Amino acid sequence: MWIRQTVVCASIIVVAVMLQLTLLSRLGLPGATPDLVVVCVVALALAYGPVTGAVVGFAAGLTLGFTPPAGGVIGIQALVFLVIGFLTGAVIDPRDRTVPILVGMVGLSTGAAALAYALILAAFGSNQVSWQEVPTLVLTSSLYGLLLAPIVVPTISWLVRRITPETAI
Repeated sequence: MWIRQTVVCASIIVVAVMLQLTLLSRLGLPGATPDLVVVCVVALALAYGPVTGAVVGFAAGLTLGFTPPAGGVIGIQALVFLVIGFLTGAVIDPRDRTVPILVGMVGLSTGAAALAYALILAAFGSNQVSWQEVPTLVLTSSLYGLLLAPIVVPTISWLVRRITPETAI
């Protein structure tokens, strides 16, 4: 049971990281790069619950932090994604999962990830944060998350129910 769950989560995260770094980052869209990894972490947290969401978020953040072009402090994304995965799985009751709530949660999570990353980098004294660009990045990240949610969340939910029906919430 947990082996299939681990394989599903790892496969989804690896594919999301590869697509984000190879395809989505090269689209040249204005503002932030669409954050497919956060959308997948949110979808897996909704499917499996807060503990699995936190573990998947941490693993996804480390994977994204170690893949080239890795820059900055390793582990910041892991910390941000861990919190997002846990809160997403814990906040939304399975009985209250309507499409607007799920899409809104994805948009909120992607925007929060961009803002939290900038705040933590600034707290560490990094000069990579341009505060004039942060509102634009948060807004575009949220909008791209809202656009990805209707495609990614139902697909991952279907995969989870199909491959691991005994563990899905």
